[in-house]
Amino acid sequence: MNMQGSQLVWIIVTTEVNALIGITISPAILISKQDTWLSMLVGGGIGLVLTLLVVHLSTLHPNQTLTQFSQALLGKWLGRLIVIPYLIAWYTLSAYLLREFTSFLQPILIDRTPLWIIMILLLGLMVYLTCSAGITGIGRLCQIVGPIIIFVLIVCFILNVGNADWHNLLPVYVDSGWVNILKGSLRPSFWFAGPFTLLVIISFMQNPQKAIAKSMLGVGINIFMVLTATLMVLMVFGPNLAAKIRFSYFMYVRTIDILNFIQNLDIFTIFIWIFGVTIQLSLYLFVASYETAQWFNVKEWKKIIWFGAPAIFLMAILIPNELFLATYEKFWASVIFPVCGIGIPLLLWIVSVVKKKASEYKV
Repeated sequence: MNMQGSQLVWIIVTTEVNALIGITISPAILISKQDTWLSMLVGGGIGLVLTLLVVHLSTLHPNQTLTQFSQALLGKWLGRLIVIPYLIAWYTLSAYLLREFTSFLQPILIDRTPLWIIMILLLGLMVYLTCSAGITGIGRLCQIVGPIIIFVLIVCFILNVGNADWHNLLPVYVDSGWVNILKGSLRPSFWFAGPFTLLVIISFMQNPQKAIAKSMLGVGINIFMVLTATLMVLMVFGPNLAAKIRFSYFMYVRTIDILNFIQNLDIFTIFIWIFGVTIQLSLYLFVASYETAQWFNVKEWKKIIWFGAPAIFLMAILIPNELFLATYEKFWASVIFPVCGIGIPLLLWIVSVVKKKASEYKV
């Protein structure tokens, strides 16, 4: 399996932009109100720094995934031990997104269809895409779907300009202050950086020396699209109303009405969200399965999918209610990401740099 630099860009865009726009805008508006666009800028900056840390760590160990280079740096047992939080994060995040998206999709399109049937259909697509070509197939599909997602988003921005009122962005900074702006930026910053998948997929790049530039480009595109989406949601709804809408961007698209002729464009949004979430879940399933196989020293990593996919389905179906989803989001932001997104990568990066300096000194 191998991956081109352009595929890395579109993997980052396709798997993150929908989640950023879909589930981070309204919670951020609750905190920083009309200054949420500033929170997105700050969050984007933090996301760039964290992405740079993860990608640079991966480029220091070319052709090695997290499980491999962590053992090379820290020894077999400690190296395997620090991979466990990542495996837990990838499997539980997949279950969370599967339940969250089906809960969103069911009442809008197929309200009489049980959640478990929708989940099985999505799981079938995930398994097929992951088994058929692995990261290569996911990357190629992202090259097709990613530009379509960006095109649809831009068209929706343009068509709703007439409903936008820039006065909803005023006053700038005064009401929120830097504390609330920073608080509002934390959750988006985690999504901008992504759920640590770059620690694995960088090893499949044909030219790993381009990884930093390509990953920065992908995150930069996400920052621009999310910033624009946040501005449009604020200008159309205002901060007070937008904060009360769970999926504010989806409702924003529903307000598009050009001469009573161009309407109901939300179907296109749902279309690209289905593609985006399916690819996102497929990527997480691939990363979790591949690293699980590495952890257990299983040569045929695809065999792990037949255990991982049912486990994701079981966890998703056992999620009791929306309160549990909200609790998981808080646990992710306060525990999982600080440990797996900052602490462990920083530790591994320091050890990598120290060992490299030591080897150069000996030479």
